[in-house]
Amino acid sequence: MSAGSALGIAAAVAVAVTAIGWRTVLTMIAVSVVALAVVGFVNVTSIVFG
Repeated sequence: MSAGSALGIAAAVAVAVTAIGWRTVLTMIAVSVVALAVVGFVNVTSIVFG
């Protein structure tokens, strides 16, 4: 990840936090992390059992 995209993500997170508050942002991040974990797990199991 380049510094530019990291700064862009940080700025987007800062704007989101200011607009909708910490709890909503943290919830969204948690949901996306869980979704990625589930997708990865499904991919691995389909490769193992495929």
